[in-house]
Amino acid sequence: MPTNIEWADLTDNIIRAKRGGWWCQKISDGCKNCYSEKLNQNSFFGGNKQPYSGQPPELVLDTEAIRKWGFQRKPKKHFVSSMTDVFGEWIPRSWQHEMLDGMFVAPKQIFQILTKRPEVMLSSINEWLSNHGLEELPSNIWVGTSIENRRTLEERSQFLAQIPASVRFWSVEPLLKHLGDISQYLNDVQWLIIGGESGPDSRPCHIEWLESIVQQCQAAKTPVFVKQLGANVYLNQQLFKTKHAKGGELAEFPQHIQIREFPNFTCD
Repeated sequence: MPTNIEWADLTDNIIRAKRGGWWCQKISDGCKNCYSEKLNQNSFFGGNKQPYSGQPPELVLDTEAIRKWGFQRKPKKHFVSSMTDVFGEWIPRSWQHEMLDGMFVAPKQIFQILTKRPEVMLSSINEWLSNHGLEELPSNIWVGTSIENRRTLEERSQFLAQIPASVRFWSVEPLLKHLGDISQYLNDVQWLIIGGESGPDSRPCHIEWLESIVQQCQAAKTPVFVKQLGANVYLNQQLFKTKHAKGGELAEFPQHIQIREFPNFTCD
């Protein structure tokens, strides 16, 4: 379905709870204020109200949505499973491979897959590639991992870097801490999305942290997409007020970080 996420055209939530809504398992600090869990608590969205902890409910895979990818003619950027982690340990490996099969036969579409579990992604993709006699993913499948602080950068980037893909990316959102020097890692990725946290109880993000990432990406010639400043953003230790609730209005950014780039990419 169409999305307000600035770096995608559509969201395809191919995995859902059988009784409505979605489910995911919180894994790190970035999950604390999970937007998906909040939506899942809202009956307007068909949520099952189950918290994103404990044991998963019964889940279903939308095989019909996957089948339709191959018949879509107009190229779109699909953010796949925005409401859960398709490489969660509770997701059957066969579902992950069926998803990749659907992407394989839809070369005109770009599929953006984001996970907080890149070690699972790496294992599952390597198995799928081996089963198909392939050495690398088709170029229309972009793989990414979420990074919120230095610890997750060091833990997750090493697994993502091993995935043979044309486009590997980081979603550095919510950015909860200054990442420091990331230059040694930027050779392994083709795109960064960055932004502060939004919503109630948002944790602080400092514009200086965003500036540092932008500057290092520019030095490395790595495309960077500044999605939002966040709802609780500071500059020079002072609260930086924005009219946009998420700090997502590009015109309100300091001019030197009004940057929304995409990878230089064409489908095979």
